[in-house]
Amino acid sequence: MSQLTMHINGAQTAFYSAELSYSLEQLAHTFRCKVPVMVIDLPLPVSFYLGGQLILKGQIDQVESATDSGSRSVNITGRSVSANMIDSRITMDALYDQPMDKLLRRLAAPFGLRVESLVSTLKAVPEFQINAESPVENIAQLIREQGLVLIERNGVLTIENTAHSIIQDIGLEVGNNIERLEIARQFHTRFHRTEVQGAWDDASAVVTAADVDASRTRVIICDQLQSADACLSRARYEHNLAIAQSLTASASIAGLFPALAIDGLNRVIRVIDQTQQFSEMLVIKGLSLSVSESAQTTSMTLFRPFREQSDV
Repeated sequence: MSQLTMHINGAQTAFYSAELSYSLEQLAHTFRCKVPVMVIDLPLPVSFYLGGQLILKGQIDQVESATDSGSRSVNITGRSVSANMIDSRITMDALYDQPMDKLLRRLAAPFGLRVESLVSTLKAVPEFQINAESPVENIAQLIREQGLVLIERNGVLTIENTAHSIIQDIGLEVGNNIERLEIARQFHTRFHRTEVQGAWDDASAVVTAADVDASRTRVIICDQLQSADACLSRARYEHNLAIAQSLTASASIAGLFPALAIDGLNRVIRVIDQTQQFSEMLVIKGLSLSVSESAQTTSMTLFRPFREQSDV
């Protein structure tokens, strides 16, 4: 079984417990650890390795310690390296007709982040500017508008398709490698009418769902969208995302697995539960790696895959 190790400020450090969390819903990954008593008065760099492979690098956000005769540990929490980009508020003059990856490289470079695109074709953004806002919020909105996702993988901001690829040779099956599968079906996430309004009066679009009560309406305002086609692509994305999120599943598997921890997020995996008559390919939406003195566990949240064909 692969072993999790941690380095603080470049030095391997023992820990009593650790939890690493990855999610499609936020760019920066998080960690929480309990370590032997030490003095930490700076946001020191932290790296985690699984079987010798880097799976998360970031820095400490918070340290919790207390003076106690019986104290033998310190709690630290932090986020991966994209946190500095997330927390910052910047300005950028308008740029015109730039492809998404080029824009992202310009934004990410001051934070020491590299950019990689796993998508063959990225369409140009007609206009892009930032006015004292988080660069992540702005660029992430445009990436969603093109039906894509943005994921940080060890300091590399990666543009991917939703449900980018299938994990080979690993599946989840109740009675085989998991003991329990929880499935939740939610109907409140869907709307009959999804309307997206852009920066101008003529930049708007509507997508409807005939199988949802006609009174349910959702309006989204996206100042970065410049055309009706861009708004239509975003409206379809939100419509399809709601369908995907109407079914979620969660499961835990004993042990830590490099194929999941390093590249599992936004990948598709087969999930089977004979008792619930359930067998579907689901996308890994969130991952949590938990290590204590007595156990190692990988927990997952999953939802249905979807792909958006952009009209932009």
